[in-house]
Amino acid sequence: MTESSIRIAPPSTEANNQDVFVWALYLLGGADRDVDVEDVYLKSFELAPARLGWRTRPDIPDYKKTSKALQSVEATTHVGLVHKVGQHTRRLTADGAAWVERYKDILEGTYSSVKVVPGARNSQHERSRRAIRASKSFEGWINGPPFSLEQLADSLDCNPASSKKVWTSRLDGVRRTADVTSDSELENFASAAAEFLRERMDNWA
Repeated sequence: MTESSIRIAPPSTEANNQDVFVWALYLLGGADRDVDVEDVYLKSFELAPARLGWRTRPDIPDYKKTSKALQSVEATTHVGLVHKVGQHTRRLTADGAAWVERYKDILEGTYSSVKVVPGARNSQHERSRRAIRASKSFEGWINGPPFSLEQLADSLDCNPASSKKVWTSRLDGVRRTADVTSDSELENFASAAAEFLRERMDNWA
């Protein structure tokens, strides 16, 4: 995925199934953890029941509508904002979390009757920031020698044989931490690590 393909356009000021899915994922904590898609479906229905209910029973969520919304989000309308962690789990990418927070007023105005207060997460990200900066891979990036795959895996809580999905998820977590804690050096570390993995690992886009 190229940077230019990532969704940057704002959400619509009129309700639609794709924006509400991304907003629901955010409200369920998807900026910082994996969320089951069925929980997102139910939250989306809670936020937009008229759009996502059965035609004859608007009090019941229509699984086909919510599932189709997810497919559209990932394939066409919100590319790059949602990471498929597993078959049944999703989380927002760092770009996705930043997109929601940039346009939170629009999303709140369209789907929420009250202002959304973010959960206390700064301490969580600060702990993560300190742990990564204390790791051997970060020290190596700052001072040399170059990255070691084993040390990078250790600092990102995975292993050298982890799948691309796992590596992508871990690096996106670093980018998210860098964004929340305003640590530009950590953001540069994540970018350098991603470039290292692209050069080192097969089938890395």
